[in-house]
Amino acid sequence: AQTVRFVQAVDHPNVRMMYDTFHANIEEKEIPAAIRAAVPWTVLVHISENDRSIPGTGHVHWDETFDTLQATGYDGWMVVEAFGLALPNIVAATKIWRKMFPSEDQLATDALAFMKTQVAKRRR
Repeated sequence: AQTVRFVQAVDHPNVRMMYDTFHANIEEKEIPAAIRAAVPWTVLVHISENDRSIPGTGHVHWDETFDTLQATGYDGWMVVEAFGLALPNIVAATKIWRKMFPSEDQLATDALAFMKTQVAKRRR
């Protein structure tokens, strides 16, 4: 909600926003309402699990997230945001203290399959 207000206040075509499922899971009371409010200014969606592990393995409400993105007509970029232990500066900054996925290859494989499944479910 704060980012939407900021983008509206700036009111410039070069200022847009990214919707992040990790932060929405923490900050928003009602995910569908947050998505509906953000979509007109959203150019990127971070698909990130509640613990920044492989999407679909935690407790983010993915069906309501993808249902609402689809219902609003969002057709922009979606990328996975997951944090592992490979980059010490990121580990320190994000307070990751355990292995979040078996390997980066497994993360990429599983996350892509998850996203493809979620999108395909809504194209039927």
